[in-house]
Amino acid sequence: MVSISSAASTLRQVNVSKAETPDARPQKTVAGAAVGAVADGVSISTLAGRLSAAAEHTSERLKGLDHKALQDQLIADDRKVFYELDTAHKTAAAAQLPQPDDKASAKSATAANEFVNSKGANPFAGLSREQLSTISHDESGTFTINERRAAATQAYREESAWRQQVVSQAMQEYNSTGKMTKFFGAVLEHFNGLPPLEQATYPANYASDLQEKIKLDFNYFNHSAGDAGPTKGSIADITNNNKFPAKFDLFDMLGVKLKDWTSQTSQIGS
Repeated sequence: MVSISSAASTLRQVNVSKAETPDARPQKTVAGAAVGAVADGVSISTLAGRLSAAAEHTSERLKGLDHKALQDQLIADDRKVFYELDTAHKTAAAAQLPQPDDKASAKSATAANEFVNSKGANPFAGLSREQLSTISHDESGTFTINERRAAATQAYREESAWRQQVVSQAMQEYNSTGKMTKFFGAVLEHFNGLPPLEQATYPANYASDLQEKIKLDFNYFNHSAGDAGPTKGSIADITNNNKFPAKFDLFDMLGVKLKDWTSQTSQIGS
């Protein structure tokens, strides 16, 4: 079964507060023009100009890297953005100034600082995934580190929401048909719609692997492709011969006993 997690998103899940970041110095440091988002009258022209500058710099910065090198660089970007939220790092990050440091940019940078400190909403909610990616991977100084963090966090939240939905649909598909073909199709469609930099965090063969799974149209109940009947020893074969309970879901297929898993997880944090 295909995994829908990428290297970068895994890093955000595991190390969301770990990172390399700006030196922990309180003085003001130049960092980047913020495109304060689509809220509170932020200038659209200012946003467009900053996005263009950031995208141009990022394209030049990453030009010529092979897939592995690009993936490593993007993970390094994430480590920097998701710095440790201690006082020293937060102070240094908040001291960064957007470039150019005009009124609209300063407003955006301030909003991002408030968001990181849990005092305000994400200023980049409403931007496209492409725009969020451009901001989060900007190393030109156009955006402050907290603006980059806000953009990366927004993209991560949107991705997480989509994954919860698609996994729920996959469970329904599996339990009703024994297949995961529509799930693989949904994942491929989603992947193809991601910004190139997000796509680069996945394995190089990710899309082709999904295409092969879609073409195979495998039935996990019958353990056979397409509409072929049950093979010997398959879930359907075992169930039909009354060797297994009639209700058999994805957890069973993976060898996970839900009751045991629930018991274990209920002890976490106790």
